[in-house]
Amino acid sequence: MEYSAGLTSKLFWLQESRKTAGYILEGYSKADIRKIAWEENIYQVKAEYRAYEVLNGTYRRISALPEAVLQAFTTCDVETAKVLNLIAILKDSRLFFEFMHEVYDEKLRIGELEITDRDLNVFFADKAMQSEVVAGWTDTAVKKLKQCFCRMLYEAGILENSAKPRMIRQIHIDYRTEELLKRNGLEAYLNAVKGVR
Repeated sequence: MEYSAGLTSKLFWLQESRKTAGYILEGYSKADIRKIAWEENIYQVKAEYRAYEVLNGTYRRISALPEAVLQAFTTCDVETAKVLNLIAILKDSRLFFEFMHEVYDEKLRIGELEITDRDLNVFFADKAMQSEVVAGWTDTAVKKLKQCFCRMLYEAGILENSAKPRMIRQIHIDYRTEELLKRNGLEAYLNAVKGVR
């Protein structure tokens, strides 16, 4: 999967993703959901284009999850749903997934519980050296991505706040959810969220 800065136009969309998942499980196609997205305003947005934007963003993430995980996502408690939603986002964004592995994981490993500006700057500088795509992004795009990563982690419950200091909170993932993710081939994403200890 190629690097993309597309995450900057998307939000965490927890409730919206759970709604989309529910429609997918009921057998609706994307075209079906698109039809009702605005007619019934299922995402509670003020403009039609926003309804489609939310649908496109959530559908792309959620449809990549195995059915058993979708089932859990629509019925589990909010904390677990945040974790599953984050995993769906990581599956859709190679760059964010690598950030979790290379920055968040490392922080937990060495016992530093703050994600600093320097961490973000070093990560993006390294990626720019490794990838022509990232090297071609404007400073504005990179700045937005840094903010986006922090906001996503905050909404997932991994950071105590999205502004400085960005302190890491250890999240708890229950055993059943861990087993479900492992059985469905999502162990790499589970490890990225948990931080390998």
